[in-house]
Amino acid sequence: MDRLVHKNGLIKRELLLLKPFIKEPWKEFTLTEIKESTGTKSHHYAFESMKKFASMGMLNERKVGKTNVYKINAKATLTIAYLSFLESIIRDGRKDIPYGNLLRIAEKIKSPFYSLILGGSYAAKKQRPTSDMDVVIIIPNSEDKRTYEIALREGELMLPEVHGFVFTQEELYLMLTDKKELNYGKELARKHIIFFGGESYYRILLEAIENGFKG
Repeated sequence: MDRLVHKNGLIKRELLLLKPFIKEPWKEFTLTEIKESTGTKSHHYAFESMKKFASMGMLNERKVGKTNVYKINAKATLTIAYLSFLESIIRDGRKDIPYGNLLRIAEKIKSPFYSLILGGSYAAKKQRPTSDMDVVIIIPNSEDKRTYEIALREGELMLPEVHGFVFTQEELYLMLTDKKELNYGKELARKHIIFFGGESYYRILLEAIENGFKG
């Protein structure tokens, strides 16, 4: 992925301008909102970066009066790759999360085809010393949940204790596209730290956005 970033002339500082689209990928953002959300002072730098993302097909750009408005292009292949890479940058910047606990759970899972995601107070950076770690595993529809549930039980003996969920990809998609109520899938879309399997997660999320999910 680092090679892909360099190949397309991007740097991590530019990718961090996409953070608003990580938090709310279903929304449109003005350039001013992107600058405020990311703490970017240079209007020219932000403008040129958004133009670059639009030219790569990752963002859709339109004019509203005199204002440029940007939205994630959910159909672009590069969108999934770069948002997943940005998630890894965000993950590596969170030094307050006991990632060793998540690694111990991951080591119990033999399949590479899953996503391991941290939700709840840790993802929102509002954890307390007594907070549990909410961990979600998203698995292919064809796989048995029991193997993953056994791995999550490893977390019951840890400090902080892991509170785990296993969903199939279809279950996550149905939660996201359910128009009736707030549910755990929608909460996860709003606040999460992806430990593993970002591209699989974003394939589901962007498909849900294409089919009406608006947060």
